Amino acid sequence: MDSIEGKVALVTGASQGLGRVIAQELAKLGCRVVVNYANNTANAEQVKREIETAGGDVRIVRCDVGDEAAVNEMFRELGPVDILVNNARLDPWLRTADMSEGEWFDRVMRVNLKGAFLASLAFFERAKARGWGRIVNIASVRSFRPAEMSMIAYGVSKLGMHALTRAFADNGAPYGITANTVAPGMVVTENIGKRLTPEKYAEESAAIPLGRGATCGEIADAVIFPLRNGYVTGETININGGMYYAP
Repeated sequence: MDSIEGKVALVTGASQGLGRVIAQELAKLGCRVVVNYANNTANAEQVKREIETAGGDVRIVRCDVGDEAAVNEMFRELGPVDILVNNARLDPWLRTADMSEGEWFDRVMRVNLKGAFLASLAFFERAKARGWGRIVNIASVRSFRPAEMSMIAYGVSKLGMHALTRAFADNGAPYGITANTVAPGMVVTENIGKRLTPEKYAEESAAIPLGRGATCGEIADAVIFPLRNGYVTGETININGGMYYAP
């Protein structure tokens, strides 16, 4: 297994939820972590304090990953980045009633898929000269399962992550760059109560063979594996409590 100690790791959408825990776990392994966020500076600063209190090396950077110019500027400002975790997304449970179907679809694609593409492209162009790089795209079990009407845009955006992974894995191989996908099922974050009522959470949990959602730490473990193992690339790590059994 490769050591990732001292590597610069950029985690998009890391001011809360799963991204926050991924950033914390990478810091524990000695990475110099960059916490990306789009809007909530207070949350990002809190994550920075938590990582620093634990002895980690961290900085925060505000950037809308759906904005091409902003993404390129972020990478210019950061300098060399060794690890990219494309975690930023629009939360499908928090769509407002006034959004049209087309408007919602565009917004989801802009952050979830276009953002991951732009960040990966900026990362790739800089990492290939150094002969080492790791990309992990956070997809979802919903990229494999038929979506209810309200979740179509989200499912399509997450399905596209697999195409990004395979493309960057194939093109990155000659340069020592790997790309992989982690596809979680339901993840219990600090915001789960904002998305699901207790009744809805119980209903969702009952549909999972293991009977519960994942902890953020369990998903972070799946992210860390392909960062440290340089022989896995172009693959999907399914971690969903048995909701979807891949071949």
